[in-house]
Amino acid sequence: MSRLASRLVLCGLTLLVAGCASAPDVPRIRIWHQKIGPERLFFERVIAEYNDAHDDHVVEVLYRENEEARNLFVIASVGGKGPELLFGPSDNVSVLALTESIMPIDRVLSDEYLAQFNDEGLIGWNDRPWMVADQVGNHLMFVYNKRFIAEPPETLSEMIALLTELKQRPDITYGLTWNYTEPFFFLPFLTCHGGWVMDEEGRPSLNTDATVNAIQLILDLRDKHQLIPGTTDYDTAEATFKEERVPAIINGPWSWTGYEQSGIDYGLARIPMNADTGLWCAPVVSSKGYSVNVNVPDEKLPLVRSVLEYLTSPDMQAAMARELSTIPVITEIRESEVMNENPLLQRSLSQIEVSRPMPIDPKMRQIWDGMRGPYQLIMNGAVTPQEGAELMQREVEKRIADTFL
Repeated sequence: MSRLASRLVLCGLTLLVAGCASAPDVPRIRIWHQKIGPERLFFERVIAEYNDAHDDHVVEVLYRENEEARNLFVIASVGGKGPELLFGPSDNVSVLALTESIMPIDRVLSDEYLAQFNDEGLIGWNDRPWMVADQVGNHLMFVYNKRFIAEPPETLSEMIALLTELKQRPDITYGLTWNYTEPFFFLPFLTCHGGWVMDEEGRPSLNTDATVNAIQLILDLRDKHQLIPGTTDYDTAEATFKEERVPAIINGPWSWTGYEQSGIDYGLARIPMNADTGLWCAPVVSSKGYSVNVNVPDEKLPLVRSVLEYLTSPDMQAAMARELSTIPVITEIRESEVMNENPLLQRSLSQIEVSRPMPIDPKMRQIWDGMRGPYQLIMNGAVTPQEGAELMQREVEKRIADTFL
């Protein structure tokens, strides 16, 4: 057992939850997932349709937040238990493979089936494939309400000028909102200043001028220009945009169908460019898909294969693209009219063109967690941007050393 797996077991074994109870006479295929909003409703519907069509086994699904799902899955798997399938983002793969919690996906799916997928649809690590995806994206974009904004801004300075003017309207509370206190939502502003979370050797690289300048930009949006709320979280940002009290939000594809259902005539655009550096705000982009628990016995693998082929099939990815505006990872569907005739998906692809791939690196968890505390201290005014960048670097280095060394 690896050191990382041992730590997770020791820290969280008492938290392990079995999930759904299984009747002894019907095989269960359990899936832990982190789908939210309209995507979860779609998922639950297609699972119900699958179960209606099969009487020799049943699929049970359980929502867990991404970090909880990954950690508890490792704990369960190392203990010989856990759900048969885990759905989540591609950056989970290195941790799951390193802890020997999952099996290579080509043990379950045939080479012929996997040949349908492009490089984004089959996630590998250390020269083995570990995950089969049903979409690529998970990226942030500039989402604007066409009631207020006819043409989205191309640069950050244009954005500030436009939103400052719009904020004078009595029906607008702020010019822009998003969950800016979370590191994931901070990253586009780091990249447009030329920064990144790690260097070419995989070492953390947060104590830089780029980090300081990116933080200062967000502080200026809040304190100098007063274009964003003094404090916010994801749910509050969502609510104010849906209530049409702000003309724009930065959010990802999991949210867009919900805006349409709220009756908002919305548009998608790249997060604006930093004209000073010539760099676009580049969010991270990652695939999301399914991994198979290493403990699934051989006699159960045909049932798991049946479920996976249903959930990742060309027809399913085409339906997801039409109903959820997700980007498929099967080449045939990616090049079909489903994509070519959907302007929202074309704009989503435009953002992906200037995004950064999420590193498949087990240190990413320590980077996210190590950034969070110092970053929020900066937002609370407890430390300066310079002090916060130094704290981020030290905290990330400490977490990596504690986990891997």
